[in-house]
Amino acid sequence: MEFHQLIVFIVIILLVISLYKEWINPALSFFGAVIVLLLSGVLTPDEALKGFANQQIAIIFLLMLITAGIRSIFGGEFFLKLFSDTLSPKRFMLRMMVSVSTLSAFLNNTPIVAFMIPYVKDWADRNNHPSSKFLIPLSFATITGGMVTVIGTSTNLILLGLINEYDQQGLLYSDFIYLGIIVTLFTWIYFYFFGFNLLPSNSPRIDNVKSHIKEYIVETVVFDASPLVGKSVADAGLRNLKDLFLVEIMRDDRIISPVAPNEILKANDYLFFSGNTQSIYKLINEDNGLKIPKEERVESRGQFNFTEAVIPANSDLIGVRIKDSDFRQRYNASIVALHRNGKRVSGKVGEMTLSGGDFLLLLAGDNLRSNIQERNLFLISRSLKVFKRRPWWINTIGLLSFVALALGITGVVPLFTACLLILLTLVLSKVLNLAEIRRQLDLNLLLVLVCSLAIGVALVKSGAADSIANFMLTYIQDFGIIPIVVSLFIVTTLLTALITNAAAVSIMFPIAMSLSHFTGVHSTPFFIAIAFAASGDFITPIGYQTNLMVYGPGGYSFKDFFKVGLPLTIIYMITCIGFISWYYKL
Repeated sequence: MEFHQLIVFIVIILLVISLYKEWINPALSFFGAVIVLLLSGVLTPDEALKGFANQQIAIIFLLMLITAGIRSIFGGEFFLKLFSDTLSPKRFMLRMMVSVSTLSAFLNNTPIVAFMIPYVKDWADRNNHPSSKFLIPLSFATITGGMVTVIGTSTNLILLGLINEYDQQGLLYSDFIYLGIIVTLFTWIYFYFFGFNLLPSNSPRIDNVKSHIKEYIVETVVFDASPLVGKSVADAGLRNLKDLFLVEIMRDDRIISPVAPNEILKANDYLFFSGNTQSIYKLINEDNGLKIPKEERVESRGQFNFTEAVIPANSDLIGVRIKDSDFRQRYNASIVALHRNGKRVSGKVGEMTLSGGDFLLLLAGDNLRSNIQERNLFLISRSLKVFKRRPWWINTIGLLSFVALALGITGVVPLFTACLLILLTLVLSKVLNLAEIRRQLDLNLLLVLVCSLAIGVALVKSGAADSIANFMLTYIQDFGIIPIVVSLFIVTTLLTALITNAAAVSIMFPIAMSLSHFTGVHSTPFFIAIAFAASGDFITPIGYQTNLMVYGPGGYSFKDFFKVGLPLTIIYMITCIGFISWYYKL
């Protein structure tokens, strides 16, 4: 094995481990991997930066902006009408899955799930059904729906970018649409007749908080002779407490939340703190003018502004200690509990290090949402408003956007051109503004995508991809082409389950290209196999962004994903391999 091949293998192994263990932010893991490849001479600077000029990466970001615009046009009124309270749980699930699968074929599936989670939870709460019965189907439906077109998922667009990079024969919309529709239909059928019964019935986490409120909130009172009377919150030393957050003040029948630093304290003010309860009692024991009231109101308070949130896969908060994240200042909220892998994490909140998929219970001020960027902190609990009716021509722009996307997908007009025209129209019609565009741009995702392409270049250039392909062929080439495709599909599926779909398709593309070269078989079936395998993560919550988004809100465990997803994975794999073998006459 040559030196450069050895370096590439070591870097990829360490990258996979880092992504799985979440040692640091995923974008930094990819960036670090590329830096090592640069310093070792495997990559040149031009090769490392090639991704910035890749048209498909630009299309991914254009589609994210277009999705935000279309989401703004149609708002939530459509979904409030679609999800009638008269529906049975299974009929609601099926209608929801059909809707999001259809949208995912044209729009980026991650924003669709972000938009839909509050509506699904709201319907479930109103009708006394556990939302855990619907959130995994929501994620899986967007995954399979996204495979219907080349733009439905970033995986397909990354693959197209790699194909263009190496001057391989391009894929057609027909390479995706038939198989995509079939696996989407099978996913609906599976959940309606079988999968629904395997889904857990988990109670909402906020209900658990409210029933054990004293574990999260401690009530104090400013007594008549307290030295704090007449002082501001800042002067009283209650603004920047260690492991504590002054959530709100109750003054007679008035609620003060959020609490400003210059708020003047008065006698008989009730102060509610969240955080480490031992720190709260230590504060009281310091005889600083607070005490525990004889008649506590915390259990009957019922007005705390609890909010649920999830740490997305590419968040800047991943790998950061909470007390180092400036969380309260950034979001005007206090973390009162953190759940990971379906369980509450014990210990001091401030000392906890955040990970992708962490589910947070927040006590928030009224202006929390104005400070939120979904790429860093994704809110689950939102007020669902029926949006005001827009002028008829605004809705027409939304419909024409779908038509333009369809023309781009089918090649009637270049996809990049179609996306640019749609974005320009959305900006000129004031559906999107520059502030919203800046808010939607995700530099972490850009770094991941560019670095993923660079790693693919390193695999090809070093000969590591050829070595892996030769190793696979040594054991299975005597059995024919179909076992080779099966092996490629299984390896890609397992890799996606451990890391991310973008990384999986970037690593497996050079191997698929080498297998095509060595076997003399057209490359398209190999590329389609890794495309569907890289997006088909149904057995873990960490391999696909939408799974990670529903993981915490549904109260799921790894076991829940495996239990529900394994049968679907088997159905999905058999369907994909069977169709690829038949359609491409292997």
